[in-house]
Amino acid sequence: MTIYTGKTEEAAIAAGLAALNTSRDQVVTKVVTAPRKGWLGIGRRDAMVDVTLKPVAKEMAAEKDVPAKAAPRSAATQPTTKPAPVTAKTATEPAQPVAPKPEPVDPAKRRQQRQAAIDGVQDYLATIVEQLGIDATLEVESTAHRQIHLSFTTDKEGLLIGKHGRTINALQSLAQLYLNHHGAAHVDAVLDVAGYRERRTITLSRLAENTAREVVATGKPIYLDPMPSFERKQIHAVLAKNRYVTTYSAGKEPHRAVVIEPA
Repeated sequence: MTIYTGKTEEAAIAAGLAALNTSRDQVVTKVVTAPRKGWLGIGRRDAMVDVTLKPVAKEMAAEKDVPAKAAPRSAATQPTTKPAPVTAKTATEPAQPVAPKPEPVDPAKRRQQRQAAIDGVQDYLATIVEQLGIDATLEVESTAHRQIHLSFTTDKEGLLIGKHGRTINALQSLAQLYLNHHGAAHVDAVLDVAGYRERRTITLSRLAENTAREVVATGKPIYLDPMPSFERKQIHAVLAKNRYVTTYSAGKEPHRAVVIEPA
């Protein structure tokens, strides 16, 4: 096995081709390790690819190194035996790379990894809030198997929530990214400050119902302000059983918004 590395799989293959002084169609490649960007540079690794010459290419390379043979014998002294024909059975084909089987994950190890990610995200958020100049304490509660509730207590609630919840929503997105990159992608993070999430849920429900009535009265669609995905889901859920209107999301993040239109 001959391993070559690079920032991408193609870069690693190119390094192998340069070292072997050959072309892509003359080699067999097998990805040993896929590249990974890491989180803020932590955990980054290069791609590792096994690049080997195909059997025919090996023979051609070997012939280049063999010294010139003596002149062939005359026709009278040449052997009369004909070379054996090459058949499909004697032709060699490059071995296909076999993908490694995924190792089963130990449940105990998975729980340990999940807890380590939850402990780490608390320190991560506490550091960010401290850098914002906000004195706050953080409590964590696992409300469900796949969800954690992170609640801040502070005298600067408005500053931590931000206009239209932009600050607390941004912190929640960062917390989710942290969990995703530390082996807890199946866990949803919910950040709260002084019951803001409950108040926001009530506000969104009223907004959805009032907008739906306006759409029915005017017969025209209405675009709501851009919202994070979890708030858009609340709007869709409130109007899911309303047979007079339909809802869908339009636009690209972070400007994606809910559209309510007549059914």
